[in-house]
Amino acid sequence: MPPTTMPTTPPLDDWNHDKGFEIRRTGPAFLLSDNEVDEVIQYCTENWENRVMEWWKVRQELGLDCSVATLQRRMHQRGYYRCVACQKPYLTLAQVTARLLWGLAHIFWHLEWLKVLWSDEVTFLVGGRTIKQKVTRIINKEHSERFCDTCIQHQFHRGHTTSVNAWGAIGYGYKSPLIFIEGHGKSGAFLQRDYLTQLLEPYIQGIIAAFAQLLIKLSHCSAF
Repeated sequence: MPPTTMPTTPPLDDWNHDKGFEIRRTGPAFLLSDNEVDEVIQYCTENWENRVMEWWKVRQELGLDCSVATLQRRMHQRGYYRCVACQKPYLTLAQVTARLLWGLAHIFWHLEWLKVLWSDEVTFLVGGRTIKQKVTRIINKEHSERFCDTCIQHQFHRGHTTSVNAWGAIGYGYKSPLIFIEGHGKSGAFLQRDYLTQLLEPYIQGIIAAFAQLLIKLSHCSAF
């Protein structure tokens, strides 16, 4: 048998009692070192703006000498991929517990619900991008960043949009007018001052009075 076809035995220095023989990498060094990969991960996970950067943009911003393909491959080795951003986080355990306890405390209510006035506000956007963006995050199930705050595509992240804020209330046999609130906060969000001056002061007393008058009329009915 020619010597070139004979099996070779790894040197004893490569022997590991736990893993056996380990084949050492003898090729050229990585074009992106482990320390550089750590810096890339730290940069990409700082905020939303960095999370949404594509690989070529990250390479450009950090001035890396490697190719885009190398950057992507090295990040994949660490478990970081480009994934579609979540639009809204799940409820926390504290929120779920609070809602459950509230529901149990009112489980036997019947006629009492007729005297409750429900209100809520909503913010939606007109124009701009409506596509779901991708973010750089780790996909390891044990250490998933899916619901990390910097990985969630909130409404104000869509860009080039007009924010519309509306408020309304409903009760038994009653529906309030739909009130639009002009926001003076960041990206058109309404502030506590806007809520006070545009809703509570001019409208809320009249809404409560109208609902109270309806309850008085209903009090003469068999429902009460």
